[in-house]
Formats: sequence, structure tokens, C-alpha cells
Amino acid sequence: MKVTVLGKYGPYAGNGGGTSSYLVRGENTSLMLDFGSGAMGRLQKYVALSELDAIILSHLHYDHICDLFPLGYYLQACDMRIKLIMPDTDCVQNKILSDFGTFDIVPVSQNMQVGEFKLNFEKMRHPLESYSVKVTNGSRSLFYSGDTVFCDELMRAASGSSLMILDCGKADGTKAPHLSLSEAAFIAKTLQTPAIASHINPAVSYKSPSGFVTVAEEDKTYML
Repeated sequence: MKVTVLGKYGPYAGNGGGTSSYLVRGENTSLMLDFGSGAMGRLQKYVALSELDAIILSHLHYDHICDLFPLGYYLQACDMRIKLIMPDTDCVQNKILSDFGTFDIVPVSQNMQVGEFKLNFEKMRHPLESYSVKVTNGSRSLFYSGDTVFCDELMRAASGSSLMILDCGKADGTKAPHLSLSEAAFIAKTLQTPAIASHINPAVSYKSPSGFVTVAEEDKTYML
């Protein structure tokens, strides 16, 4: 299994970057975790849109979904459909995505399967309904936090992962519905699991991490 960071920023992109979007590939299955700004163009460098098995949304804030709108137009033009696994949140974003008529929308449930990947979802703590997902293939598993504050649910859900992608959208010592880099480092050290710090806020100055945590690089592929 391997994961490629297509967009690492949030809630908006830094210069030349994109917002939360990650391509996960196995032997026979390709899926996206979130689909933020820049995702559609960058994705096609690695996988044809027709080869994508599913898109998984952690939640429906725009920085995690905005490239689904041009994707919806593409699907209409090509008479294609893509499975979209997402929270059934009562919000305008849900209605817009449903109205495209090109997405096979499946509500998040705790245990799901897409091709060779087993998916385990856990509800996190964020202003809008948000879920983490653990993607497992054989003995290897990728944990993606989505957006969340530090909480017991996060620690339980991430336990036993091979690699974590953690929301680090908050500056240390501030109040925001996200993790900080130091909290990500604590999680990684406690669980003895390497972590990629992502959902980076361009307005925050990040000190160089150490130990189990590295800051995500866009267009970089990480092997599990």
C-alpha cells in the first residue's frame, strides 16, 4: 500500500499548493481520502479518473471537498459515475453533491470495504460532523484523522496503525478545532507509530518536527 499527498493545506492552500487530498493505492484498488483544491488535476498524474474506485470524505467542509464540483461536471460530460463515501450531514454541501446525479453516494458506516481495502470509521470532534478512517490492506494500515481536536476517540482509532496522517491545522497554544504539531508528536510517540503532519495552515509557523513526525510534502508518495 502507498499514499500520495496531493494537497496538504487547510483551510486554504499555500502558494502553489492544494488542500486536503490523499491518493491511496494497493495492488488493484485506488481511492481518495478527501478531495480538496487541486485534487482533480494532480490525481490524473497518477491514476486515470476512470480507474478510481471510490472517494472518501472525512467531512463536508469546503477545503476537503471543493474539487468534487469540477469533477461532477467531468462525470456528467463523460457519462461516468464514482462511488462517494461521506457523512450524511444535513448541510448545503450534501445537497449540491447529491444534485450532480453523478456520484453514487454511500453514507459512512463503521466497517466498510472498497476492493482490497477494509475501512474503519470513527466519529471525531469537529464543528461539522467528521470521521477518521483507517484503511487496512493485509497487515498494513493507514490512519487518516480528518479534522479533529485531540481526544480519546482519536487515540483509540489510530492505535495499531502502520502510518498516520494527522490534521495539524492549529498553532500550539491556541484554541481551534484541530490538532497542533506538538499534539501530533505526542500521539505518534505514545502509539509508537510514524505520522505525517498535514492539513497545514499557511498562516502558522511550524517548527521542524522530530522523532516520529514529518511534515507532509505534496506530490510525495509514502510507502507502508
